[in-house]
Amino acid sequence: MSVTPGLTVAELAQRCAEETDKFARRQVNDPQFCFELLRRALADHSDEAFTYVFQVYERPVTNWVYHHSRFPLTGESAEYFTSAAFRAFHSALQGSKFDRFPTLAAALSYLKTCVHTSIAQYLRDQERGLTTPIDMAGELAETPDLGERAEAGELWTQICRLLPHERDRLLARCAFAQGLKPREICVAYRSHWSNERDVSVALYRIRRILRSDPELAALAGRAA
Repeated sequence: MSVTPGLTVAELAQRCAEETDKFARRQVNDPQFCFELLRRALADHSDEAFTYVFQVYERPVTNWVYHHSRFPLTGESAEYFTSAAFRAFHSALQGSKFDRFPTLAAALSYLKTCVHTSIAQYLRDQERGLTTPIDMAGELAETPDLGERAEAGELWTQICRLLPHERDRLLARCAFAQGLKPREICVAYRSHWSNERDVSVALYRIRRILRSDPELAALAGRAA
């Protein structure tokens, strides 16, 4: 019989962390606390619960990234793919879609799949960037001029939300706010990008993220 309905989110999170630690040590454990925490986070749309989910599972997910055979090929941080996996997981299991995962093991298996998918998609984007001509002038023309727009502060705040990693924010500022070309960025920040193609591929990925966000599009429309 379930004992979870009467527990607060914080109490569930504590029990989930304890049971997860038992699982890691190969001890007998009870999955119902973590499953209920996931259910509240995803099926019930609880941001508080999902924050705890991230805290409990961040380390295991990051370990999955490190152990992925193709992770070293990306040149990115493990934290980048941990965040990407959690975003995909959160999006895919929202609301009634959570019902497709009746057990904790099933849900965590999907989370692990999100890790693999995020790395595979990243590498596909890199390969596409290496073989597809990138019209930098056209791309920059479609990006709001953050240096002069009256709404630049609000636009930049949203861009920072979409780009949690400092290196991506630096590249966005260089390309979109300062109008620097890939060659200029490469020269100025050689420790981050070794050649122009690396810059272009990174910009390709960033533009995909920014263009997919409707809130940023609305802000850009108001700033135009």
